[in-house]
Parts: sequence; structure tokens; C-alpha cells
Amino acid sequence: MEQDIMEWVTDLVSLTGRQAERQEMEWSGTEREFGTPLPADFKEICEVFGRGSFCGYLELLLPVDATDPYSLVGRWNALKRRWDRPQVRSLFEPYAVFEASGLILWGESVTEASYYWLADASKDSEEWPVVARTDPLEEWHRFDMATSEFICRVLTDGEFRPFSIARNVARPFFESHP
Repeated sequence: MEQDIMEWVTDLVSLTGRQAERQEMEWSGTEREFGTPLPADFKEICEVFGRGSFCGYLELLLPVDATDPYSLVGRWNALKRRWDRPQVRSLFEPYAVFEASGLILWGESVTEASYYWLADASKDSEEWPVVARTDPLEEWHRFDMATSEFICRVLTDGEFRPFSIARNVARPFFESHP
């Protein structure tokens, strides 16, 4: 039987030894901007971990002020502003920027890997696959799994190529950023 989605969040907390106080975040404005709820496990991870990075490598985009260029909505708006340029569109083929369906960036790595949901507002967000690539010019990889499972596999599964950092990190950790 498959592991429950929220069990992956619990595993992530356990793996990293995270013991910080939970940070309630305002999701309604962000979800109103997108016109759809976001995956519950992602929201839980953001509230449990807050701003920072996993192993100094993978950083989540949070639902802060939409004018913040590093927020979920800020990054989405920046991509939408550039979307009419053919060279930008070609970098994302065969996908498109989210407009009821398409890509929503939720995380990035220090090595230019990008992590998206292939979102569809007409479907349950818990079913959105993760699509990712290691570099803006590399091929896309699709994973039919929850965000929390994807992050756990990046941190712990040495065979989760090309995204795993398990062989480079002795023990997963989370580093908070101000």
C-alpha cells in the first residue's frame, strides 16, 4: 500500500530533525491568485519548515507577498510577463505557464534545478505530478508523486537520478534563512 501523503511530511521532519515552531502562513491570497488550491503537503512543509533550504540545496518558494520576486506568485507573474517571447516559450516546451493548467514553480536548487507542478485547476491538486529538470536546457522529468515524496527522495534516495543528493549528504538537514 502506498504511503499516505502526509506521512511523507512526517518523514521529512524526522529525516531532518526539524524542531522549530510551526509558522502559520496565509494561503488564501496565493490560492486566489492561482484560482486553485495548492497541494496540502506542500503547504504543510512550508508551515513546518518556513524559509530556508534542505541541505543547503533545495529551496521552496513560499506564499509571501506577491510582489516578492522569490514568492510562488512573484515567480509565476515574472514568467507570465515574459511568456509572449518565443525564446522563453521554447525553454519550457512541451509545457506552458499556468493559466488554469500548466507549470507552477514551487522550488529550486542552488545548481539551477527547477521543480514545478504540472497543475490543472480542474483536478484535485493532490494529484498534480511534479515535473522537474536539472538545468533550464535539459530534458524534463515527470514524477507522479506528491511534493513531499519528491523532496524525501531527493534527500535520501541515491537512485533518484538525476535529482538525488543522497550520496553527497551524510544526513539530511534543513537550514533556516531569515
